[in-house]
Order: sequence, then structure tokens, then C-alpha cells
Amino acid sequence: MMIVKPLATEKAVGDASIAEARLVRLVNTGSTEVVTVANATPASFTLVANTSIIIEKEIGAAIGATNAVKATVVAFTA
Repeated sequence: MMIVKPLATEKAVGDASIAEARLVRLVNTGSTEVVTVANATPASFTLVANTSIIIEKEIGAAIGATNAVKATVVAFTA
């Protein structure tokens, strides 16, 4: 079991605080869509409708998705 500590309120994926984070929880409240992470080598993945995922990304990398995808900066705890 993984324990996750939210560090801020939920925001749009385009928010500056999300770009500056390393660990982010994404929640897709809409239909299935492709999410793009602008790391040094950009990467995309499909996020199924009504699901969430925790990603590790490069600090400063923006996340591209529609407004249906919400983001929260998180950390792992012991």
C-alpha cells in the first residue's frame, strides 16, 4: 500500500505550481484522453476516464491536458 501526502489544493494541470513539482497526482474527471509531459524528452500517455495516477516528472516540465484533468502536488510518506 502506498501512502500519499497532498501538499496543495487541486489545480488545473497548467498551473505554475504543478510545473514546478516533481510528484503529481492526476485525476481525469472527463472522457479518456492523452496527457503530455514536457520533460527534456516529452512523453505522452493515455489516462482513462474517471481514473487517477501519480507521475514523477522533471521539475519545470509542464503537463498538457484538457480542463477535465486536475492535478495535485504530492509526496510519499512513510
